[in-house]
Amino acid sequence: MSQVLRHTVFGAVGLLLILVLHLFQTGLDYQRMATPKLQRFMYLPQGEYLRVAVLGYEQVVADFLWIQAIQAMGERKVSEEAGRWIAHALDVITTLDPLFVRVYEAGGIALTTLVGMPEESNRILEKGMQRNPEVWTLPFYIGFNYYFEYADDLKAAEYISRASRLPGAPAYLASLAARLYVSVRTPETAIELLGQLYEHTADENVKKVLEQRLKEVVVERDLQLLEEAITRYRELYKRAPVTLENLVGPGLLHELPREPFGGWYRYDPQTQSVRSSEVKERMKVYGRRRPQ
Repeated sequence: MSQVLRHTVFGAVGLLLILVLHLFQTGLDYQRMATPKLQRFMYLPQGEYLRVAVLGYEQVVADFLWIQAIQAMGERKVSEEAGRWIAHALDVITTLDPLFVRVYEAGGIALTTLVGMPEESNRILEKGMQRNPEVWTLPFYIGFNYYFEYADDLKAAEYISRASRLPGAPAYLASLAARLYVSVRTPETAIELLGQLYEHTADENVKKVLEQRLKEVVVERDLQLLEEAITRYRELYKRAPVTLENLVGPGLLHELPREPFGGWYRYDPQTQSVRSSEVKERMKVYGRRRPQ
């Protein structure tokens, strides 16, 4: 094949690809009113088939689909069915471009925090680990899923420990994994996990969900702190405190914690119970557990 003919063929293929992408986008726009963004991915073929069809332009198509996926994950309401289409889209994108680490990271977190599908999240993250074995964030995110979604401290410890041994991993991961191995399930551990995940997340929608969770765990930490102070107050003075302000003093609290949602902590001197004005239910999952 002559050089002129080769350029002509590649040019024609490029134009054909642009036309296909344009038709795909046009088709999505046409169905915009009838089909939620999250469900548009139902028209995507399997990644293996699409990879053959795009004739060497895998990364171009993967980038295009990722832009669509980002827009889709920005939807306010995500049904379980729509979540399955997101998972399908992420699988297609990462089949087209197995080294697209950003998709594994952001997609894996989104499937858990925005869609509530930790199994699918772990699946895409495991796929990412197989193709990018030196990226520490991928096993770290799986550890996050096992800790928060499955309450499986051992699995969480295994993955976070694996992440700690990879290039570029923060030094704190090793000590965090060590605490999880002995099942030290406290709000402080949860806050550390959420804080580090928040720091390494770029997607604003995911950040909002993580910030919400982080504040909820801070409330649980504060409630436990206040309950412990109430117990110490009774031991010191042989009576219950009348107000929370009574807890500020020697051997108790330096100051009262601030409710992170902008509310306040309510104390009932009759029952000696304390709760948040903004958070209605306690997060029992963060109670302290003894090692097995």
